[in-house]
Amino acid sequence: MKLHMQTLISLLTKNDLEGLLKHYLACDEAENIVQLSFLFQQGQLRLSVFEFYQQIATKFIASKALPVALIARINSSDGLSFFTPALQLNNNFKLTNLQQRNVLHYLLAGDQSSHSNARPTFNYLRSMMLFESNDTLREALMQRDCQNFTPVEVYLFANKNLAVLPDHELTALLALIEIESKQQAFDETNYLPIIREVRKLCANQGQGMSSELQRLLLIATYYSKPIEQVVDGVNKA
Repeated sequence: MKLHMQTLISLLTKNDLEGLLKHYLACDEAENIVQLSFLFQQGQLRLSVFEFYQQIATKFIASKALPVALIARINSSDGLSFFTPALQLNNNFKLTNLQQRNVLHYLLAGDQSSHSNARPTFNYLRSMMLFESNDTLREALMQRDCQNFTPVEVYLFANKNLAVLPDHELTALLALIEIESKQQAFDETNYLPIIREVRKLCANQGQGMSSELQRLLLIATYYSKPIEQVVDGVNKA
């Protein structure tokens, strides 16, 4: 174990909050990423310690800004839940990395290592937008990455979990699409790359492509196209 982690754990054991903050500030960004990841992992062990580690991580990020390299790591509901207080600081939901992606892009893309990755928490995001009046989160939903994709388009393009969404998550996703459509027009040039990628996803997973496939229905909804046109387009892509 590296010295910076040994020091972190020692200070945690002593509950030395002032020392922890000084140590974090003295470390470089790569070390900070490891430290924040450790706090997240510890917070997942037991509900009784979740808030303790979450508060420390939030204080760390508040003191030194959100490390840009952390953005891509927040790609699960657990990660979002843990880092939400920190993301609500200083417009961090809108912070982007070199790929011009914010946390929502990675959250909706999901874990790219497996097609069985957990579904994005659309309902959680929608609730935050509706009940917390989180303007920064709403603005993050509009941001486009280096491929010109919004977070919802990244979900349509890249999320490998083609399973049917539960009703509450589907309803929430449709609400997010509506929120986006009211603030900016969709980009027609993104339609073809998305249906081509979905064709590849379906082929890799042995998934048939028909009007019953929910991902195609969602693409039709997002781009305001007849489902028959989308199915025909995917089959020809």
